[in-house]
Amino acid sequence: EEVRPDHVSMTTVINTLAMSAKKNRSNPKQAESIISRMEDNKEAALRPDVVTYTAVMKCWMECGSLRAAGRAVEIIDKLHQRYEDGYLECKPDTLAYNVALNAIAKSRAIEGGAENAEALLERMKDRYMTGDKDVAPSARSFVTVMNAWARSKDPNRGKHAEKLLLQMHELHSAGLDNVAPNTVAYSTCIFAWSKSGQSNAGSRAQKLLKEMERYRSEGMDDMKPNVFIYTNVMEAWIASRQPDALDKVEAILEHMIEQSNAGDRDSAPNTTTFNVVLKAIRHSSHPEMHDKAEQVLNCMKKTGVKPNIITYNTFMGACARAEGNEETRRRAFSLVLAAFSELQAIGLRPDGYTWPAIWQACQCHLDINADLPKINSLFDITVKNGAFNELLFNSVRGFLPPSYLQKKLNRKDDVRTLTVHDLPAEWTRNVKLGRVKDPTKKKSKA
Repeated sequence: EEVRPDHVSMTTVINTLAMSAKKNRSNPKQAESIISRMEDNKEAALRPDVVTYTAVMKCWMECGSLRAAGRAVEIIDKLHQRYEDGYLECKPDTLAYNVALNAIAKSRAIEGGAENAEALLERMKDRYMTGDKDVAPSARSFVTVMNAWARSKDPNRGKHAEKLLLQMHELHSAGLDNVAPNTVAYSTCIFAWSKSGQSNAGSRAQKLLKEMERYRSEGMDDMKPNVFIYTNVMEAWIASRQPDALDKVEAILEHMIEQSNAGDRDSAPNTTTFNVVLKAIRHSSHPEMHDKAEQVLNCMKKTGVKPNIITYNTFMGACARAEGNEETRRRAFSLVLAAFSELQAIGLRPDGYTWPAIWQACQCHLDINADLPKINSLFDITVKNGAFNELLFNSVRGFLPPSYLQKKLNRKDDVRTLTVHDLPAEWTRNVKLGRVKDPTKKKSKA
């Protein structure tokens, strides 16, 4: 007996195209061609259903095309139209809407993506409220839109995300079980606040964290704060630029360590957590931030958390900003040198942020005359590592007198006119340099 294709087999083909759409960006066109032929076919067994159209949306979403967001909305509209025309198998459901929301949320290149995603969510809610239970929004629906706001550039992204979180609570209280707020929803909302840069970001994120802890104490298992949430609350405090931000961050770290010691491994601070605490110190106005940074680094090691290059870069950046008398500044610089030796000893490789941090500390804490031997030593180490990129060279040139660089370069001309491309190859061998612009070359007209 001849095996004939049906809508299930054709949908499987489209799903297969979706899985490889990242590598083959023409796959959505193939998927559209397949579903177009299915729509034109008079055999009921070959007619596309809501699952088929959802697969086409997935294909657009996975390929990363700028058309994905608009095409997803068009497909949702088509599903409603076909259902109204009598094709009952095309009735939109929650999954179809969620895929469309995800396609819009992922299209960050499209201006207004978060607004468009929320507009579609509103359509979904309106249909549910008027009796269409098949499109009941789920927690995933809300989280997808919240994530779109969090990753947008809107300064009110935290407020938008929290408004959606409140709507989740309201719908759940009204009897919609699958929209219950959970750890992911709270985490996304806190992340949105951490990226907002608003002065109340820290207090709002802290409030959400307290809510989670309260719900958890009341027995809600899916409302448990974890290391990512605690760390993002820290980020929110830093972004708020409040005078007590560092105190709040340190209190969160202490709470995380206490929770971890009591057996809650999900709250144990990780490398990123400690890096954020060091960042908070660097952004603070603490009078002895170098000592504070050293305490955090020691705490990190004591708890068994491994530092990475970001840890040391941030630590050295904090030390560079230390203020005080000559003794304080010299101690801060000695901590920078010790950190540099330590990171090399444990096998970490200095990156493009390491050298500027070291030289910033040098400029802030050393005297070009009194500390010339130390400066010479640092300069020679920098050359030996071939670490002079354009940013670092311009910074060092602004600190060191022209006569110093003339001697190092064995040149008598004005070093202030030099670019990084004029340096010996040894000085720049481990950095990527941009192309040298030819001033005699004119741009050709298209």
